[in-house]
Amino acid sequence: MQHAAGLVALALAGIATASPASAAPILSPVASTAASPVLSPVVSPTTASVPVMVVLDASGSMNETDAPGPRIDAAKKAVTSLVTSLPAGTSVGLSVYGATTGSGASDKAKGCQDIRTLVPVAPLDRAAITSAVAGVKASGYTPIGNALRAAAQALPKEGPRSIVLVSDGEDTCAPPAPCDVAKDLKKQGVDLTVHTVGFKVDAAARAQLSCVATSTGGTYSDAADATALTKTLETKVDQAITGYSVRGTKITGADQLSEQAPLLAPGQYLDTYAKGGASDNTTGTTKYYTVPLQKSSTLYVSATLVGPPKTAATGVSFSGVKITLRARDNYDCNNTSANTPLTSERHSPTTAVLTVDLGRRGLSDRCPSDGLGIIEIERRGTAWQQQALPMEIVVRIEPPADTSGIAPAFTKPEPGLPQPNFGPETAITAGSSFNDAAALKSGLTYTGTIKSGEDQFFRIPLQWGQRFSYTVDEVDTATASSSSPVYVRTNFYNPMRQEADTTGSSSSQPWFAARDTEPFTGSSNVPVRYTNRTRPGTSSGNYQLDGGYYLRLSADFAPKQASTRYRITAVVSGTPEAGPRYGAADAADLTSTPSASATPTNTPATSGPTSSTSTDDTETVATSQTTGEGGGPSVLTIVLLLVAGLGGAGLAVVVMQARSRRSSSDSAQDQSPQSPQGPQT
Repeated sequence: MQHAAGLVALALAGIATASPASAAPILSPVASTAASPVLSPVVSPTTASVPVMVVLDASGSMNETDAPGPRIDAAKKAVTSLVTSLPAGTSVGLSVYGATTGSGASDKAKGCQDIRTLVPVAPLDRAAITSAVAGVKASGYTPIGNALRAAAQALPKEGPRSIVLVSDGEDTCAPPAPCDVAKDLKKQGVDLTVHTVGFKVDAAARAQLSCVATSTGGTYSDAADATALTKTLETKVDQAITGYSVRGTKITGADQLSEQAPLLAPGQYLDTYAKGGASDNTTGTTKYYTVPLQKSSTLYVSATLVGPPKTAATGVSFSGVKITLRARDNYDCNNTSANTPLTSERHSPTTAVLTVDLGRRGLSDRCPSDGLGIIEIERRGTAWQQQALPMEIVVRIEPPADTSGIAPAFTKPEPGLPQPNFGPETAITAGSSFNDAAALKSGLTYTGTIKSGEDQFFRIPLQWGQRFSYTVDEVDTATASSSSPVYVRTNFYNPMRQEADTTGSSSSQPWFAARDTEPFTGSSNVPVRYTNRTRPGTSSGNYQLDGGYYLRLSADFAPKQASTRYRITAVVSGTPEAGPRYGAADAADLTSTPSASATPTNTPATSGPTSSTSTDDTETVATSQTTGEGGGPSVLTIVLLLVAGLGGAGLAVVVMQARSRRSSSDSAQDQSPQSPQGPQT
């Protein structure tokens, strides 16, 4: 176990490296003297509209007249209504299956290939889609599996993309089975989400369409009649375009406590949690993972449970997450939990953040502080109880740090900063999650549009010693499209997604109702400082990390969808101050910053067996994980983990670069708002 623990520390030294003076992010022109560890790959943001292919069922069964009226007429009307509601510039296409052959036995060979792209994926052409769908007639087979493959091929080859598929029954051409096609696309690494709509379907078809959706991280909905189909199709396409964008290396946690559970290096991961709790105070799906630990380091684990995008909860319910660091004997070493109340109006992703100082006094002798730790994550509460939901897991490990010369923590909130003034406006497309949050440059004013039921995310990089202030205001209220107000809220989060306190005039405002409102104004309570972590639970405790902070703008659901315009500006203030010097003394000669070319885009998901078979869409780093005397990871696991964590550069690169200065490409990389500060989401 001692040897394995040493290798874990070596892995941390290679992944969580210390760097000399890091350059400032774009927001501030002042250079920083802070040393910043590169703890894991940065998730690259994208703010473009997600391309969507709508796939329409025109099989013979769509001639049934129970919509009321022909089902195909209801489907065509739904598509026509959809294109009138989509924002200009939306990247969307239309394909259809079953429209040109019969449904007899002699037609099957051709019917199972009867898939046509009527309008290619491109910026919205309302006239083209309306004209194309008007000529569709229902007649043939239902080749859902082949239609999914064709739709995937018709979408862009890179970046996030989505399919919205409408069907009134099961595939009549399998193989390939639709669910197998969906899983295969994921295994190929295709960044594709499929949302499905069952139009008057039976239980077997519902199960098939649900499997397609859940296998790709999408959602399934029933539509019982023409009115429901129109509404549901609009909702699904809206989800595909702007729903919370989940990210992470796919992983499947173990279903019982084990030191052979998947091993997480610092980075971001994505798992699926099948069920919520039987009540708001009970646990549903629980999974286990392992993390490498280093004595005197700080472990951060955040878990974000993401509800179905654009979907309100039924009644009042709670969405909960609990994270626990456990010893091998199941002893609770440290835990944290978060519970979000949800209603038919309000919604929010739920994030719990566990922070463990592995060098603090009072940590039980039964708890691991070096080698291997076991992380338990529970989904709690009744929100969407029977629906599988994605869980994003972010792991960050800060190595031991020399804090000499750093000012003490702030003991109380600082006075609020002046309200930023608006200036010349630039259009912005906000992110839909922590992962694709739109970067705000200090002092600039941006304009955007938000819909009822929508979450929008922005990212503000802060260095040690800096604070921020912001103003958000609704504009053009006279043209807002709701007869009654819809409440809009702002929240602020640190780099590990932990909500941070702010000063400000208001946390919620009634928008969308053609009336004047007060702007949102606020600022961070204190500057970012390493020593703030010594005051957990206070207004300064969550400003203990430098890096990307997040501003979330969210609108409640409304009976009728509405949209309104806003403007936003943020200002970063304060002269950057010295940060900690990272790195244990015995690893000092091995710490260096990997070059830009060595920075991976993904962190290895797992090594070793789990209690269930993973359908990982990322290459597995090691195919087995054995335990040594103390149950720690094998030598092979740690070496492979280290090599993969450095993006293929390998252990030799770490040693060769041990005493080298940072290259010019590294310095240039730090100029980006995605300045490496551990996993930035």
